[in-house]
Amino acid sequence: MKRIAMILLMLFGCLLFAQNDRFIYQVSFKKDSTSNEITKENYHLDITGDGLSYYNRIYYINDSVYAQTGKEGFKGYRLTSFIVKNKNSSSYDNYEYIGDVNFYKTGTPSNLVWKISDSTKTVNELKVQKAETHFGGRKWTAWFTQEIPLSYGPYKFGGLPGLITEIYDSRKNYIFTLIKSEKIPGNYESYSLKERKSKAVKVNDKKLNDLKLELYQSPFKYVFNGKLSIPEGKRLQLDDGTILTKEELKPAEKNERKKMKSFNNPVELDKAVQYPAD
Repeated sequence: MKRIAMILLMLFGCLLFAQNDRFIYQVSFKKDSTSNEITKENYHLDITGDGLSYYNRIYYINDSVYAQTGKEGFKGYRLTSFIVKNKNSSSYDNYEYIGDVNFYKTGTPSNLVWKISDSTKTVNELKVQKAETHFGGRKWTAWFTQEIPLSYGPYKFGGLPGLITEIYDSRKNYIFTLIKSEKIPGNYESYSLKERKSKAVKVNDKKLNDLKLELYQSPFKYVFNGKLSIPEGKRLQLDDGTILTKEELKPAEKNERKKMKSFNNPVELDKAVQYPAD
């Protein structure tokens, strides 16, 4: 991102939540911490007068499809978790999708404690400064710029005197890198997020963990108990692209549990599920 594009953001006023700005981050991460395989996805950090939203770009594409066709979905579309922080709230609302029919809403206080270093460098003509914190069972290093005095960053990272342009954990399991910024149209509203928020079930962290363990024991329980139906002749597509008929679900449970155990490397490592031993 060029310096001039960033400076333009400031010219229109940089009071917190005073403008409609979108910052796009590339997130490079390991679904499986024991593997060298890296997954890369883009996430949006939207800052508006109402607060902020952090979500997978897939929802932005889905909103575009919905605006043109009045229908949701496209090839490769899937449901993913997202985060919202209202303007006057002191905590983040987590809308987590765990693979069943519901989104579940939990809360996380926004109380990160940062150690700001004197170390600075220049990246894409922006002067950035180093800061460190511990969060979610990991040690994080962030680079932020006071040239964009917005106290936010990707995921739940914020509280520094400038926008976070890069942040990564000590083992490089997660690397968030700012790649683009743009203005949000004044009339923009995310249909995808609005729908999921309106139907989310509020739970605490313990209940959410219990639900994940229940899903581990019966990965396709919502099909078998009738809460999620597969029309005659249709198939269920899993997140990894695997397509199964209803008759194939039961034999596939063992492999699905194996994937759950392997892909148990969340940003907040201290919330990783303690699955039972085989």
